[in-house]
Amino acid sequence: MRSAYDGRITFRDMSAEDLPLLAVWLRVPEVARWFEDASYIETLEGHLADGRIQQTIVGLDGRPIAFLQDYDIHAFEKHPLAYLPQRSRGLDTFIGVREALRQGLGPAYLSKHTDHLFASGAPALGIDPHPDNTAAIRAYEKVGFTADKHAETEWGPVVAMSLFPAP
Repeated sequence: MRSAYDGRITFRDMSAEDLPLLAVWLRVPEVARWFEDASYIETLEGHLADGRIQQTIVGLDGRPIAFLQDYDIHAFEKHPLAYLPQRSRGLDTFIGVREALRQGLGPAYLSKHTDHLFASGAPALGIDPHPDNTAAIRAYEKVGFTADKHAETEWGPVVAMSLFPAP
């Protein structure tokens, strides 16, 4: 998917130095609604040392705007996306800068990242937003994700969505 943001979006590995920024982003109302657990920042910190998870900071014109992580779905027990093939990657993401919301950036950076994951050999990708998070679901559909099923997880209800590489 080509976008007006081509060439302006960058990705870099997240580090412990990014945690204060993520703590601020997690308090943005549009983010906090979906990440209510105050200890989620500690979860993200723990993921830094977890080889199954790749955490990334998304930038626009050199400014950090979003968090993105991808992970090995099958490395986690009872994952709602476990119906996808082995080596599939799951995604979690949020835009933390309010001015960057509703600008088409989510589909733009997700398309770029999904292309990278497919080029790296992932046979499928999955994402599992809350069913009430209609803005996220619409953004994921713009990338090409399709809703497969609703599921109840330890984190609450989700819409399990998948994306396969173009033939």
